[in-house]
Amino acid sequence: MRPDRPPAAAPRRGPGYCFDEAAWGHGYATETAHAVLRWAFDTLDLDRVQSGTDTRDLASARVLEKLGFVREGTLREECVVAGEVSDTWVFGLLGREWRPAAGPLAAG
Repeated sequence: MRPDRPPAAAPRRGPGYCFDEAAWGHGYATETAHAVLRWAFDTLDLDRVQSGTDTRDLASARVLEKLGFVREGTLREECVVAGEVSDTWVFGLLGREWRPAAGPLAAG
């Protein structure tokens, strides 16, 4: 957290994505989310980015973790997917954690 911006005033945003099944497993979500995070932290100067995923969507959870997000909690019965009530995992990534997490995609 920066001293010039208290937590309540700190801007927070979150990426989201939805790909057709034919695009699954090609790294598109990771590559796209990485570009969005680079823009969010380097251009917009955000302190924190938050995202969430259905607890049944393990592939999306892996994408977020690969990018450095930390699973911070579970929102119970928070979403409806295909007519079924489901829980949501909440993930967060702080700006100060972004650089070490950027890894090999950072040069992209």
